[in-house]
Amino acid sequence: MSISAQIRERVKATIKEYAMIKKGDKVLIALSGGADSVCLTHILCGLSGEMHFKLCAAHLNHGIRGEEAEHDENFAKTFCDLLKIPFVSKTVDIPEIAEREGLTEEEAGRRERYAFFREVCKAGGQTVIVTAHNRDDAAETVLMRIIRGTGTDGLAGIKFVREDGVVRPLLKVSRAEIEEYCRENSLSYCTDSTNSDNSYTRNRIRNELIPYIKENLNQNIIEALGNLSENARRDSEFLDGYAKRLYERIGSPMPHRKPVVLHIESVKMVEDAILTRLILAAAREAMGPEFCLEKKHIEDILSLMDKNTGAMLNLPKGLTVCVKYGWLEFTDNNCTEIKSAPKYFGNDYTAEIEPGNGYRIEGRGGTIYVKRVLLSEYKKSKGDILLDEDKLKGPVTLRNRREGDRMVVFPDGRSKKIKSIFIDMKIPREKRDDIPLICCGSSVAAIVGGRVSEKYKVDKNTERAWVIYYGDNGQG
Repeated sequence: MSISAQIRERVKATIKEYAMIKKGDKVLIALSGGADSVCLTHILCGLSGEMHFKLCAAHLNHGIRGEEAEHDENFAKTFCDLLKIPFVSKTVDIPEIAEREGLTEEEAGRRERYAFFREVCKAGGQTVIVTAHNRDDAAETVLMRIIRGTGTDGLAGIKFVREDGVVRPLLKVSRAEIEEYCRENSLSYCTDSTNSDNSYTRNRIRNELIPYIKENLNQNIIEALGNLSENARRDSEFLDGYAKRLYERIGSPMPHRKPVVLHIESVKMVEDAILTRLILAAAREAMGPEFCLEKKHIEDILSLMDKNTGAMLNLPKGLTVCVKYGWLEFTDNNCTEIKSAPKYFGNDYTAEIEPGNGYRIEGRGGTIYVKRVLLSEYKKSKGDILLDEDKLKGPVTLRNRREGDRMVVFPDGRSKKIKSIFIDMKIPREKRDDIPLICCGSSVAAIVGGRVSEKYKVDKNTERAWVIYYGDNGQG
């Protein structure tokens, strides 16, 4: 079997092992034009028919390398044209963004890339984002984290599947194998001139440190770091599983509700190896799956537990942690205020909504929270609305009811007026205008706190779902 065939089968096996892509998915691949992304795009294009998914590519021009960057973008587009797959691109000024927001260009570039990919998915309905990180990238990441100081999670390296659903099917393939794949298939690719700029930490590790280790200490350093990463990943998964079970016992008595709380006396009895995971689990429950806390912030939260009711911390990105009668309360203060304006039918408002956010409607109590979950791991609470993510095609909005609104309430597709549904639910006339609707495009998907349209209900095939529910006013 040729190197190309071996790599193709390894990528296919990785996709299946980690359930990265399923039948019917719309897949977005990050295509820089480098060897890694060209190789993976070529492989996925070949697998798309066999595995029954649709492929699209996205390219972000960072505005750093001038004509070279323009060449890379044009190359990526031409490559996609040859493969007959859709292509989307965008240009941003990373140096300007980095300077304005006090970030390194690496940090700003990474943030803008993933923001762009999510933007493309939102517009095109893609359900999976694929990046072309390889085995060498993973080894470099582990070394970089060791140098900076890291724990078990950091040693685990690059994840095959991130919490937000980004997947890396190429992680079991080395850079040398990728270049051989490109040679065998006569695939040209771009080489980023900044890869030789050793002012970037990763480049110094790739161009200087790893070659030195290979020559003087261990010629199999990439494999050794891969084994370290795999062992750390297993340990980390065990600790994560233990922490998750413990979190369910000492966390909020109403799971998936806001504000998120931890029982202080119970937390104080937990071993240090689990303690950080509990704090981070609560913070992510409040802020979203990608939220991170620095070590100093976690230490500040632990110190807070010895203080009296009312003690409070304001942490980065809008997280507030406070002590309330024996509980540690985590609150996201980034909720969107939805303005309403008097119109023909009640106070008219419409707001596009996304998972990980909270929404307050002007003049009304409570906050509506939107969360993305894996259905297999979700425990439903009373009043929760569950919508199948794969069925939500187009923008999802939160709005008041409008005259003539209907919702599908029968399996055969028949619908009823929202007014009639409210009557069936015995909701008093004077309260009906206060109940928000969740809509997908022009179709009513659900009544918040009430019924879900048959068109958007979860079923036995559902993997990812949106949970929509009321919390308190978000102020504790």
